[in-house]
Amino acid sequence: MKRIYMLIFFLIVPVLMSAQTSSRDDSQVELEKLASLVKQGAVGKVRVLHVHDSMLTRVAVSKDALHSIATSTQDFSDQIAEKFGSLLSGVSVKADNHTPDLRWGVFFYDPQGQEIGSLFVDKFGQYGYLNGQTVSFEMGTFARSLAKRLHKITGIPN
Repeated sequence: MKRIYMLIFFLIVPVLMSAQTSSRDDSQVELEKLASLVKQGAVGKVRVLHVHDSMLTRVAVSKDALHSIATSTQDFSDQIAEKFGSLLSGVSVKADNHTPDLRWGVFFYDPQGQEIGSLFVDKFGQYGYLNGQTVSFEMGTFARSLAKRLHKITGIPN
């Protein structure tokens, strides 16, 4: 009987562990899909919303609030692969439960105008949402954060 429990334990635990690992990998897969669509030219338009980094709020800016209080909105429909191809390169992402104070919203649309992905980022480029899932973003040691990359792409000063 003891052997049966040991056997069940050693069979079930690895399966449960792999299920948790795959859910963490889902956000990275989503990021890679979005990056691939941008680089392949499958994105027809990108809309960028921004709330100034120094704007003080009583509560963290949510995705819905960002839509209504954005201080800047820019639409890009030309040279999207050149402008946004580097945005997601070298970025790793993992699921997180942190509630970010958002400052950036980036929406990706196909040529027919259907939203195919979204990215929300805090002012440090560390936390946000990827296609509705709460995530944290990590870069290489000397890489610019997503927020700094967005400042460069849009020309919006810090």
